[in-house]
Amino acid sequence: MKKRYLSIGDFKRNAFIVAAAACMGLTSCSNSSNQDEWNADSEVAVPDGIVTELTEEAPDQWKITDERTTAPGQSMAILKYNDGRIDTLQGLELENQMKALANNQQTYQQGGFGLGSVLWWSGMGYMAGRMMAPRPGYYANPNLINRTDSWRQNVQSYRQRATAPTSGRSGFFRGRSGGAGA
Repeated sequence: MKKRYLSIGDFKRNAFIVAAAACMGLTSCSNSSNQDEWNADSEVAVPDGIVTELTEEAPDQWKITDERTTAPGQSMAILKYNDGRIDTLQGLELENQMKALANNQQTYQQGGFGLGSVLWWSGMGYMAGRMMAPRPGYYANPNLINRTDSWRQNVQSYRQRATAPTSGRSGFFRGRSGGAGA
């Protein structure tokens, strides 16, 4: 049985192998050297927290009466009951309440003005992961929504940048602008 060997002198094949190896080597070197620069630019500040005030207008009938931004990590829900009591949900207690709401879609999808539905459709729900815009019907004054428009945009930007893949930043379409004649 005769074995077939490739000749060492095949110039085209050897030139192709050397060129491919050089390109792969240069690509990996340039990616690792630029990685620190990319990471520095991709860090996004955590968005501000939010304070949502809910007022009970009738037994288990809630409306959002105020929303304002606060320092990151200082979010809270202030509950003003019909009988004059005031309660505050913050920290782990608030986080657990929002997780329970997120896991029980029936609570907020059935509508109504119960505490769970109203809290989910407030800015607090947006911060907890709701993707849709707030519902004006849950606000005592629909103009309150406008006060947190820029905050919601910051949260959306944070979500997009925080979940963006870290690889593939120098792809074919990356950094190119559309249109002719710039």
